[in-house]
Amino acid sequence: MLNVLMEFRKGILFVRLYGNLDSTTLNIFDEKVKEVIIQSGIRYVVLNTSNLDSVSNQGVKEIKKLKRIMKKINGEFFLFGGEIKELKSLVNLENELKVFERVVI
Repeated sequence: MLNVLMEFRKGILFVRLYGNLDSTTLNIFDEKVKEVIIQSGIRYVVLNTSNLDSVSNQGVKEIKKLKRIMKKINGEFFLFGGEIKELKSLVNLENELKVFERVVI
């Protein structure tokens, strides 16, 4: 099970993931997160994974794909919540609110 909560504040999309990101939930991630970002042209995304119970290798690959998509559209991707070891190397925020120090809108 994967639950996705999104909040748009000051030009930044905050995406909070709860549950598991694996082969059975990747379609939810694609439909609710990646497609929304691609279709809306959002330039700044903060992905919060601190409430994920687990992430499969495929889930890590999808997060990396999202990061590449953001780079391709000249956007910026931020990741918070690297408690899961596979994601620690991708984390670039101490907490969600630090993004306001790094993004000038």
